[in-house]
Amino acid sequence: MFYLGIDGGGSGCRAALADAGGTVIARAEGGPANIASDYPGALRSLLAVAEQVAQGRAVRAVLGLAGANLSGAAGRLERDLPFPARVVQDVTTSVRGALGPADGIVAAIGTGSVFARQQGGRVTAIGGWGLRLGDEASGGWIGQRLVARVTRGLDGFVPMTPLLQALAEELGGPAGIVAFSLRATPPDWAAFAPRALENDPAAQAVRAEAEAEIRAAIGLLQTRPVLPVTWLGGLGPRLALDDWPQRAALGTALDGALALAREDMTWTS
Repeated sequence: MFYLGIDGGGSGCRAALADAGGTVIARAEGGPANIASDYPGALRSLLAVAEQVAQGRAVRAVLGLAGANLSGAAGRLERDLPFPARVVQDVTTSVRGALGPADGIVAAIGTGSVFARQQGGRVTAIGGWGLRLGDEASGGWIGQRLVARVTRGLDGFVPMTPLLQALAEELGGPAGIVAFSLRATPPDWAAFAPRALENDPAAQAVRAEAEAEIRAAIGLLQTRPVLPVTWLGGLGPRLALDDWPQRAALGTALDGALALAREDMTWTS
């Protein structure tokens, strides 16, 4: 028996195949795999990376995917995959990979965002609602806030800083901003997120908003005694706050998916 782990979200997906002893023998990367926002596209990406690593071998799989918790698509995907699989929210595999069995809090901030506490083997997650309803402090959320601040600057509500002026020009002025907003996906918005790390008053203001959201989320999950926080995702370490003790991740969400795939398939997410 071979074990397949897949980690997927709005920016892409990653797969790894391990043998019975747990040794990883193949890896692959593919396209976006958010099953809530684009199920057909996600399915194509997932099938492609699975085939690249499995190459006809019999596998048992765990997939940790953005959008699996609230979309109702997890069961559909399990039926559509050509191998036995368990589909769970990406935070489930992120926590397992980062913390192992230890207690702690995970702040996973990338294109989207989700926060989770593992305590006594029980995982409690908040967030992960998607950009239209939440994903506070995520790359997509930060990008939206930056572009929205451009429009506020154009209207005169806030100063038109060098960063806001540059973004307005890059997007093609008012008409281009509106056109972009109507077609933009979460990864499109997230492409602007690194600009919030610049030394510009507008960037600092948006960054302060993101930090406030992070503090609120982690504060809601914290306990007594205080749990250490592990920062994950493309933006997590760059937005890490020193309000709490920090703990380095033991592994990745892909490691977590592989670990879960090798365990009894009756576990619950």
